[in-house]
Amino acid sequence: MAEWWRRLVAFGIDMAVLAIPNSVIASAIAGSASASTRATNLATVDPRVWEAIGLALVVSLGYFSFLDGSVGGQTVGKRVLGIAVRDIDTGGPVGAGRALARRLIFFAMYLGFGVLFLVNGLSPLWDPRRQAWHDKIVGSCVVSMR
Repeated sequence: MAEWWRRLVAFGIDMAVLAIPNSVIASAIAGSASASTRATNLATVDPRVWEAIGLALVVSLGYFSFLDGSVGGQTVGKRVLGIAVRDIDTGGPVGAGRALARRLIFFAMYLGFGVLFLVNGLSPLWDPRRQAWHDKIVGSCVVSMR
């Protein structure tokens, strides 16, 4: 099973990779909002900002679903670190559907429950199979390929 630090570094690389298309999306959609319509109050935020956030979320979910669910089970970050997402029982690929569910659970914990996100992210440190909660729920694990 992959070490926790390798998972963390791989996630950081993936966030850097996703920053490129997500920045383009934000600039193209929300960047056109005038300074007078920008606000810190969520109720008065330009609707284009929410559109940009939604599209960036779709891009991110697609990235993780397609790559983690592929035969190789590796995003760019996982490939660099030599780790991959696998089915806990068979060792085979998890497929795009389970990879999507895995990432939706991960993002839901981040967006809605900050403490749960932290515990989920740290849980491989004490789990005997080094699984995070989102891995346990969908029956996946992250393995070392080297």
